[in-house]
Amino acid sequence: MAGTDRPMRRWLKRVAIVLAAVLILVVAPAAFILYPTFKSYPAMTFSPAASQAEKNQQDLDLLRRLPEVERSFTNETRAAFNTAMGELSARAPDLDRAGFAMGVARAVALADNGHTSVMALVGGRGFNALPLRFGWFADGLFAVSGRPDQRDLLGAQVMTLGGHSAEQLVEGLRAYVGGPANLARELSPNLLASPELLHAAGLAEKADSAALVLRLRDGTQASHTLAAEPGTPEPLTRTFWPKRYLSPVPMPDDSGSWTHVLQGVQVPPAFARPDQFFWHDYLADGSILYIQINRVRDQDGKSLHGYLADVLAEAKTRPIKNAVVDLRFDPGGDYTLSVDFAKQLPELVPRDGKVFILTSGNTFSAALSTAAMLKYHAGSRGILMGEPMGDRSRFWGEGGNVTLPNSRLTVRYTTAYHDWEDGCSLAQVTTCFFLNYVYGTPSGSLAPTIPVAQTFASYAAGEDAVLSEALKQAK
Repeated sequence: MAGTDRPMRRWLKRVAIVLAAVLILVVAPAAFILYPTFKSYPAMTFSPAASQAEKNQQDLDLLRRLPEVERSFTNETRAAFNTAMGELSARAPDLDRAGFAMGVARAVALADNGHTSVMALVGGRGFNALPLRFGWFADGLFAVSGRPDQRDLLGAQVMTLGGHSAEQLVEGLRAYVGGPANLARELSPNLLASPELLHAAGLAEKADSAALVLRLRDGTQASHTLAAEPGTPEPLTRTFWPKRYLSPVPMPDDSGSWTHVLQGVQVPPAFARPDQFFWHDYLADGSILYIQINRVRDQDGKSLHGYLADVLAEAKTRPIKNAVVDLRFDPGGDYTLSVDFAKQLPELVPRDGKVFILTSGNTFSAALSTAAMLKYHAGSRGILMGEPMGDRSRFWGEGGNVTLPNSRLTVRYTTAYHDWEDGCSLAQVTTCFFLNYVYGTPSGSLAPTIPVAQTFASYAAGEDAVLSEALKQAK
């Protein structure tokens, strides 16, 4: 028996050595690389606060832990954040909800990363709002929807709000949104609709109303002072993209009646299904495949990956000459769901055809990644068209959210790096998102090849200037 045990012990010893070697050579390095990407925000517990000042301080105590997980910080921006937190803490006893929210947003924005943000600064959702909603166009800021008693103001251009021009307001709000300047512009209608948020930013005299100078649709100018309506009790826990206001389709969570500048107008297809994550059609007598992806996610149990595979299989049976992929209303999701589609669509289009990729400032995160992959795989046939996307081609993403216990503000933190212009190098293995080494593409510049920005008059007439230009180029 003793002789039989010795080979068994030797075998077990060898297995243990192999397992130890795997642990040392593979598992430990992988854990070292991946742990920062999946690290959770530090947990803290607080007793019930007795005052607003104590509530603010508890929230700041939790927010101070942000540098422990946020990897986009540089030494300089981390120091600036810590300084801002000290200043905010000194002011905390005197800050109301809106002042506290804007102070937090300004501190977080010092990371200068589009994904690192306070996700809840939206007029009407947790904060008060005017009975109008605004949209940006090539020629300025316009009122696109409103309460029925504001119908006469729809289509009016905002000349000044609180004594500031629309561009001055965007510049004043720049410090509250990290990332590229056009992202601050894209998200600014969320803040411009709320007098109390503008007041907290020092951009409005009053927190409960706003004085506007508007150029009405007949060309005349008029002054209006509008009272703000209270918002929902709590702020949103996700980013709201105000380009959604450009669609006349009522929002699922709207509790009141709203009228829209496009009511009575034949709505362009791209504005007709804002809450449908993906759909497609065939244009120009069936020779152009048009597919709109509004979220890089599954919806209602329907797989985006499977849907895109079915679209490609169907398109193979049709005389497709060109393709248009519309990502203008897409804030992102999971780019692995669109990888195969991005690679296979250019193979389906004839060599003399084009793949038009429509983008805007709302094209963000996984939508930006999808645009980059389409451009890369289509090569010279891939045409980026529209407006610059809402983030840089190099950004920090992944990570998670933390909700501050009293203000209920949700802060997004990021843990993994993306480079969709040059791709990730081996030297960046401890920072780049690990899946980018499998799916990432060095796509070069992601600026629009053909810039197109729609004017308000074109939009109000029911036209889609960007898609029209794509159809023109396809001919």
